[in-house]
Amino acid sequence: MTPELDLSADTPDFQLGERQVHVWVVPLDDPEKKRRRELAHLAEGMLLASYLGVTPAMLEFERGPGGKPRLRDELLQFNLSHSEQLALVAVSAVLPVGVDVQAPHHSTAKPWFAKRICSPREYEHFGGAPSPDELLRLWVRKEAVVKARGEGSYVAVGDVDVLDRVVDGTWACVDLPVQTDRTAGYRAALAVPEAEGLSVALRNFSWS
Repeated sequence: MTPELDLSADTPDFQLGERQVHVWVVPLDDPEKKRRRELAHLAEGMLLASYLGVTPAMLEFERGPGGKPRLRDELLQFNLSHSEQLALVAVSAVLPVGVDVQAPHHSTAKPWFAKRICSPREYEHFGGAPSPDELLRLWVRKEAVVKARGEGSYVAVGDVDVLDRVVDGTWACVDLPVQTDRTAGYRAALAVPEAEGLSVALRNFSWS
């Protein structure tokens, strides 16, 4: 079953059912890359604190066996991704989540890139010549699944096949519509365990 996707992005909501996922779209307008990274993590802390009813300073982070960040002594699940002018923060009450966003990248036009990231089935599906946009879509879906599984960056994404809606019979992979005039060409995806009644809500984060 395809998860219900709610695009009422301006609705501030910090209540989560067990089969709900919120994905917050965070603008990163600073010209400096280091500062954009800092802003992404700042927004993540502000959002998680809002769900838990605490201040960001009270959050205690640790890493799981694969290096995935988590909150100490809290069930709340989350994941962060950022690229150029955009960050995404996925939050779930109990379901593990992985999210990824990528701005257009020059590597996707290189002949070697498709062979590096495509599974054999994916490579054959696109006739050995996927477009840069198709490769970017595959890339974010693969990264989202790897992050949801908490496996870390050591996993070869070419071993992860994401052509189907459900990956490995377990992970629902959802393409997220994050393209705007400012983020044209960006691709994003969410991975979450397949479940009946699963819903995904896209929300706009406001710095004010």
